[in-house]
Amino acid sequence: MRFDQLVSATGGKLLNEEFAQRSFTGVSIDSRTVAEGQLFVAVRGERNDGHDYVDQAAHKGASGILVDIGYAESHALPGETPVVEVPNTHEAMLRMAREYLDKISPRKAGITGSNGKTTTKEYAAQLIGAVEPKVYRSPGNYNNLFGIPLALFGMPEDTAIAILEMGISVPGEMGRLARIVRPHLIAVTNVSATHLQFLGTVQAVAREKLSAVQEMEPGSPVIINADDPVLVAEASRIGENIVTFSIDRKAAYRPGNIGRDDSGAMLVTIEKRRFRLPVFGRYQVYNLLAAYAIFRTLGHSFEGIDTEAIRLSTAPMRGEEIIAREVIFVADCYNANPDSVKAGLQSFSEHPADGRRLVILGDMLELGDEAERYHAEMGRLVADYDFDLAILVGPLSAHAADAAIEAGMKGDRVWHYSSAEICASEMREFLKPGDLVYVKGSRGIGLEKILTVWQSEEGVI
Repeated sequence: MRFDQLVSATGGKLLNEEFAQRSFTGVSIDSRTVAEGQLFVAVRGERNDGHDYVDQAAHKGASGILVDIGYAESHALPGETPVVEVPNTHEAMLRMAREYLDKISPRKAGITGSNGKTTTKEYAAQLIGAVEPKVYRSPGNYNNLFGIPLALFGMPEDTAIAILEMGISVPGEMGRLARIVRPHLIAVTNVSATHLQFLGTVQAVAREKLSAVQEMEPGSPVIINADDPVLVAEASRIGENIVTFSIDRKAAYRPGNIGRDDSGAMLVTIEKRRFRLPVFGRYQVYNLLAAYAIFRTLGHSFEGIDTEAIRLSTAPMRGEEIIAREVIFVADCYNANPDSVKAGLQSFSEHPADGRRLVILGDMLELGDEAERYHAEMGRLVADYDFDLAILVGPLSAHAADAAIEAGMKGDRVWHYSSAEICASEMREFLKPGDLVYVKGSRGIGLEKILTVWQSEEGVI
């Protein structure tokens, strides 16, 4: 886009008119990673203000800068770099994303839910990719009002199908996301006790997720998990085109069989097609079912395709197995809430183990006034299993440690650390060769530090 076009698209003002015919080829909001040719958008976040890093972005080769009105009154313009002022840089970025999406017009599937969004997105893209090469999925966890625009800017112009993850944490956020994406279908993996600090109840979480429907064309498909009673109840208020998937109940898409091959990978049959899931956790079957429902609802079929040969994989830290220094880690520490922890512990208890079985569990964040209760329940749940050692990490997890001991787990098998950093520094005290270790916690606790330190000592990193 040229800078005179950017002015027209955003209602802004180019402060150095001589650069009107220059152009940019990408968008970034991070001055540390901005690349030559990209527009740097100076957004104001909760912790940092992009306006403080304008000079750094220009020095790294940004083709232009988008700033809020008033920036030039107190700052010198960065040399030969075009600068456009707008009333609000974030809103301007959202507007640019909508316009770009309208220009290329792919079919769009939005994926939301409390658990499994990213993995479902990966599976859906991999399934569709087996029959449609021009499929695009939003990278990483680019799923909010900052990430979605960046995901859209990275979409090739010839994209036929876009699989976009949509995450929310506060009321009204899903409506704003849906007005940008305007999906042709929406899939809700499940709802659980997440973001209660802002949304209050699980029912409110479901309503917020489903509010995307208001920005879709009437009759657009809504794919839901039929084994989730709260989600089913809230979706029943929508009516119209509801598509269901389930393991335990009647639904449009169910597994005909769930087994394992000699390597331990799950083999899942859906509509007489078999898929291989080389990842941890029976709950991954739900993610596959949701992805399959998206695939079929978009009108695709696997005629002539060996579905077992499709390489299904998830993003890092979402159930992947990592072997380092004779310890097997099941790294599931990208996010955590009461339901995902419960499902993870059950799957881990069934996972084959030759040596000790340990769990490292971190705080579950954004649970509001119910946080202490949910962490105490987590501790009692840990005590119900015969794990050799339970390592609880974070301030809230102290309640889990106390509850586990009160529920009968011996005190020498329950260890608590106030932070992931301290836990990582002392893990030689509790890790031994041959251990199988499940690592689960909210992203903000940073349990990946434990894996990083353990691997780095081996020279893996």
